[in-house]
Amino acid sequence: MTRLLLAFFACAVGYQAYHLYFGDQGIKRQEELAKQIAYQERINQRLKHRNDALRAQVEDLRLGEEAVEEHVRTELQYIKDGEVFYRMVNKK
Repeated sequence: MTRLLLAFFACAVGYQAYHLYFGDQGIKRQEELAKQIAYQERINQRLKHRNDALRAQVEDLRLGEEAVEEHVRTELQYIKDGEVFYRMVNKK
């Protein structure tokens, strides 16, 4: 009788240990979720830096004429009166 009871408790402990580690809310699932959270936090941090840079650029464009002029010069190749524009072309 004691052997039967001991076997029952051993099976119950084994069953609980299996579910503790491999179950839906188990340790293994918690580790996977922790990795996913860390990965998403890294992505969010990169996007936050990018958004901060864009926000600073918008603020510069909103407040300063120099920033607008620099943007127009680089993107649209704007040239002021009296300036000379040289374009360098690489031969292939």
